[in-house]
Amino acid sequence: MGRAALASLVVALLSACNPDTVVHKVGWFSTMRHQRNIKPYARPIPPVAGTVPVTGEELPLTRETADKLVNPRTRTAESLNRGQWVFETYCLVCHGLKGEGNGPVSLTGGGPFPGIPSLVDPTRPKMTDGAIYGMVVEAQRMGRGLMPRYGDKIHGTDRWDVVNYVRSLQLNARGGGGKQ
Repeated sequence: MGRAALASLVVALLSACNPDTVVHKVGWFSTMRHQRNIKPYARPIPPVAGTVPVTGEELPLTRETADKLVNPRTRTAESLNRGQWVFETYCLVCHGLKGEGNGPVSLTGGGPFPGIPSLVDPTRPKMTDGAIYGMVVEAQRMGRGLMPRYGDKIHGTDRWDVVNYVRSLQLNARGGGGKQ
């Protein structure tokens, strides 16, 4: 048999092997193809009660659930520096550099918005870390109707870093010294 004939035989055999045909003839392949599964856009299975989603939408925060949250980030220099950067990016415009509620858009800072609270007044340190976290994520649900939602802008540990930075501002306002 010549090389050309052998090559044409190999090509003919390979073209005759349709993977879909082979899959249906081998038993365990067909069970993989026809298994129970959720088709795209089908009715999703509801999450099990008490589970925490790892992707997608977050569980809604309320005052009660936020107060139960525990800050997983220790107040390290790294956390405070990151928190300061995030605070200066998102919070400074309303709350001011030291968190006194006198940012450029506040009425006391020369802007049009009245009633921006100080983060360093004597009642704020009584708030739990979870409550401050909840304000960052969803202030309107936490009872602050005018503050916009930042949960879609500030993600992950940055939220807790902002909490740590606000705590350091509160310490500084009470005369507690440095960033620690």
